[in-house]
Amino acid sequence: MSSSSATSVALLALAVVLGGCTSQATVPARARSPQPASARPPVELAPVVVSPYSDAELAAEFERARALLLADKAREAAPLFERLARLAPGGEVAPPSLFNAGLAHEALGDRALAAERYREVAQRFPDHAVARGALFRLSRAAAALERWPELVEVSRRLLRLGDLSVLEAIEARGALALGLVEQDLVDEAARQVALARDLIEEHRLGESGKPPIELAQVSFALGEVRRRRSEAITFVPVPASFAEALERRCQGLLDAQSAYTEAMRSLDAHWSAMAGYRIGQLYKELHRDVMQVPPPRSADTPRERQLFEGAMRLRYRVLLEKGQKMLAGTVRLGDRTGESSGWVLRARDAQREIELALADEQAALARLPFTEAELLAALDALKTAAPKRP
Repeated sequence: MSSSSATSVALLALAVVLGGCTSQATVPARARSPQPASARPPVELAPVVVSPYSDAELAAEFERARALLLADKAREAAPLFERLARLAPGGEVAPPSLFNAGLAHEALGDRALAAERYREVAQRFPDHAVARGALFRLSRAAAALERWPELVEVSRRLLRLGDLSVLEAIEARGALALGLVEQDLVDEAARQVALARDLIEEHRLGESGKPPIELAQVSFALGEVRRRRSEAITFVPVPASFAEALERRCQGLLDAQSAYTEAMRSLDAHWSAMAGYRIGQLYKELHRDVMQVPPPRSADTPRERQLFEGAMRLRYRVLLEKGQKMLAGTVRLGDRTGESSGWVLRARDAQREIELALADEQAALARLPFTEAELLAALDALKTAAPKRP
């Protein structure tokens, strides 16, 4: 330890001792009543960490770790940055060491540990130069980890910075919108999406070529808003105009699909996996809801009710087929890119569920006492009976 560091530690220790003496001297002896040692409140002092290395040695070790990280050797760099942060928790190398440790853990696929390091930077060193980058990295990690309340908190903090670039403002509003919509605050999320899209249109971003990655989050959040509003349209009890309700539901599905597809244009594996899973789910959920529609009152015989069931199964099986195709593509994307987030795992599970549902549909149709031609005729009758669009 250098002579200046030793002197600082000695002065700090002396200040603690003198501080204790002074506090005792301010109360006259006759005014104090004796207290048993067990009743006295414990005195908590901030820990003093004495590093066995000089500032120059710490800086040299930091540069060695940094060189490893830049050489894509995150596994070797991560423990070095962690050690530096422990050796000098209040020193100059602590904030960048914590931030770079987050980068290393993120490169190794440990988003949760990376988020811890970014959060530590933002909390302990809010005025340091790396705090801004730590907040943006924490926002992305929170979205990937689906920590929606934290995503809202961090994105609001980003928006309070006040000196954001256009892309930074778009990313912060997209993050806020996503965190809000995933907590069922759909109208608030829609407002944030609108503000982000105003910036995108004003600066004509993403109009040609691959759009910036910051736009993917906004598009996905827009898809989530449209999906939730669309799926709020249900068919049990049967609405006064089933055809009109179904048309609005289908239009909402297509609008949501358009937004999710726009998110895929960024060619980012994570956002593409999220969007692909959601599109597959759109079709799967619509099939589930529409198949809950009961037979009309006019179908008052077992045969007519069976005919209605068969016509519905034949007509809406295509929804499962479309969902299966999208989910299969999402699974292939995960295999091709190595994307292994929960969204790819969900896509695999949903794909298996749709395969079973298609098998059930086929078996149910086979059990009915009708040929496919008879079911198609019943389907034509259903279309004819449906109210005409204005």
